[in-house]
Amino acid sequence: MKKPTFNTDQLVSASTAAKTFGAVRKKAKILPQFITDNGEVDTVVMEYRYFEEMYARLQELEDNEEERVLQERIERLEENPSVAIPWKSVRRTE
Repeated sequence: MKKPTFNTDQLVSASTAAKTFGAVRKKAKILPQFITDNGEVDTVVMEYRYFEEMYARLQELEDNEEERVLQERIERLEENPSVAIPWKSVRRTE
């Protein structure tokens, strides 16, 4: 997996972030801020608008992937209908 890149101006220790959270939030409106704990990135603070854009893009990608998988299954069934399993044989009846 490709990891995000950032510069040292975006790294903030957890103790500094706790003491200067207002400043961290202000910087996060321009660029995401990476909060470190024991030298490792632990948390990301970003503008909510940017988060919404990322969330919408992720939803779009997931929807596209689901559509692709379903289309692939439909094509497989159309090519070989004998592999189909009737709904009545898999549904639960109580």
